[in-house]
Amino acid sequence: MKIFIITVAVVILYSFTVVFTQDYRQAQRNSYRLKYVCEELSATGASFYDLKEYSEGYTIFNTGECIRAIKEQIASLLSVDSSMMPAENSYWSKKIEYKVYFYDDLGICKVYNNGNLEREEAFSYGNLQKDDWTTYNTIISDPTVVVTINAGPARFRLKFLDPLPDIIRSSSHEWESR
Repeated sequence: MKIFIITVAVVILYSFTVVFTQDYRQAQRNSYRLKYVCEELSATGASFYDLKEYSEGYTIFNTGECIRAIKEQIASLLSVDSSMMPAENSYWSKKIEYKVYFYDDLGICKVYNNGNLEREEAFSYGNLQKDDWTTYNTIISDPTVVVTINAGPARFRLKFLDPLPDIIRSSSHEWESR
């Protein structure tokens, strides 16, 4: 009987270990995928700028076009609908939230939260950019677009792991003045 009880305990422990390992690896893969999406979105945001201002030597982002392109790419890259709710085949379980910071030659940082202008604040090159959701900090030395995505908590099947933090990734893309 003793051997039977020990065997059952080992099988249960092994089952927990296998389930947790599989869930952890899936969460890690999706976190890396979210990082890739942030990098793509920040590069996309930096692609839309005012051509007239650029011809005069200034980089001014066309924020309306940037936000529209970023929202379209989030929908396709993260399998969410137009209201940022995950599709059935998506890994994510909660509404996707995103912030975009635009630093350009106007000297005004424009912060958009889920596509809506949240605030504008003055800055100068050499300032430290502090993200509202993460500890991601970078020195702004050139026109820069920073994208931060909060995709909600990872999916773990073991319910005692429920108070999980949200997976938040951030990335920036800058125009170098050379």
